[in-house]
Amino acid sequence: MSEKYSTKSSQRISDRIRSRQRPLLSLPQILVLAGIVFAVYVGFDLNRRAQAGASIEKNEEIVQEKLSLEQTRQVELVMTRDYVNSDAYVAAYARNEAGQTLPGEMRIVPLLINTTPAATPVPTATPDPAYDARPWQAWWRLFSDTPLPSQ
Repeated sequence: MSEKYSTKSSQRISDRIRSRQRPLLSLPQILVLAGIVFAVYVGFDLNRRAQAGASIEKNEEIVQEKLSLEQTRQVELVMTRDYVNSDAYVAAYARNEAGQTLPGEMRIVPLLINTTPAATPVPTATPDPAYDARPWQAWWRLFSDTPLPSQ
């Protein structure tokens, strides 16, 4: 009976060993696969960050252009404000817009005379020689660009 029991137990052990499946990947293979996945993730992340940096640089250039334009506009507005607050602007406005003159000056206003312009004569149309030509003469002119043969 002990022989039977020992053969049965040894058979069970060998069945268990056979029934145990070998793992799909070993530990070093799992570590290498994890490293590859991590490297791909890092590569995509670096690419995304590089594209975001390029986008920011492009936006920075646009903002710099707008800033320089607005700085120029600010200088022009300050110059306009200073001119409007000066006596020269008041004198120019009084003379040109309000119609005022300095003492001793006389204002002259030109009057426009409305006249009807004369009609432009219509030139007479010159007759088209191809209109009176025979078909063979028109073809001769198209193909040869030489005068018609004399008859």
